[in-house]
Amino acid sequence: MTKLTFTAEEAFELAWTAYLRGRYDADINEVRGTWTEMAEPRATREQRVARRMAEMDTAARARAEREGRPYRIYRGGPVDWETGRPVRELRAAA
Repeated sequence: MTKLTFTAEEAFELAWTAYLRGRYDADINEVRGTWTEMAEPRATREQRVARRMAEMDTAARARAEREGRPYRIYRGGPVDWETGRPVRELRAAA
């Protein structure tokens, strides 16, 4: 087996070359990753809103379970603060 010996300058050149090659590979991989991301279809506004609504629904269900109360889907309109039931008749508070 032959033992390789390098001068300090040769060792520096080898290390520098390896460093540059590593930087080059990292940069190329980053560019390829960016191209791949750009090629993928982007989510439409409807899909983003639906995803966000599903996240909020999951969080609301978890909160209801944590608080020991039934989960009710909010359909819109005024709701009684104490019971969580829809208010049928609105009265002015004076």
